[in-house]
Amino acid sequence: MRKIIPLIGFLLLVQLATAQVNFGARMGVNMGTFDFSNANTEESYNVAQSFNVLINLDIDVPFSTVFSFRTGLGFVVKGAEFDAVPTMSQQFPDSNFSAVFSMNYLEVPLFLVARAETDFFGTFFLGAGPTLSLGVGGRMEMFSEHHAGGQDQVRYDIVWGNNRFYNAGNGGHLYNHLRRFDFGLGAIFTYQLPRRGLTFSVSYNRGLRNLSPNEGMNLNTTYFGFSVGFQMGG
Repeated sequence: MRKIIPLIGFLLLVQLATAQVNFGARMGVNMGTFDFSNANTEESYNVAQSFNVLINLDIDVPFSTVFSFRTGLGFVVKGAEFDAVPTMSQQFPDSNFSAVFSMNYLEVPLFLVARAETDFFGTFFLGAGPTLSLGVGGRMEMFSEHHAGGQDQVRYDIVWGNNRFYNAGNGGHLYNHLRRFDFGLGAIFTYQLPRRGLTFSVSYNRGLRNLSPNEGMNLNTTYFGFSVGFQMGG
């Protein structure tokens, strides 16, 4: 078994080195949302979708006339807004508040892609597989409207890592502390115009990791992407 695994790896490297590698680029928007819950409070949350930027550089490595391996590097802003009306809140007593997240990620897809080429109507691609994401920046804006009158607005940078929030000196707020690494499942459907390389893509990503390091809190991201691009090769 120890000899078979290096042999398989060597054969895969040979396949990648000898295959015709196709490159592409896409740009568009994603419609993001997330699942959010906090078991430490009595608050209920309503999450609203938001539109964010989506940029991808694609590498497509065919290993048969139908199937290929697709990877690359994407810059994705994942975000959404949630509104809460607390019954008892230590953060904002007797107030309504909302938080808007914009989290910047570098994302690497690891997709198995099937293609169907037609004579006159272009080529269709359908792929799916795991994704790996790395948080590289972002911010959270919090708005609070007091029942007694007045409104507060505070902006916090995202604090990446596994450190839990303890106090205001530890980075600002309970909600802006997030784990840097995320993994998920994704899918993509692409239509490529015949002989022109112009592509139109719809993509989906579901984060599987709880990004909040705080006990009792849960935050998972989801987005649908819509992009237009160009692919060199067929």
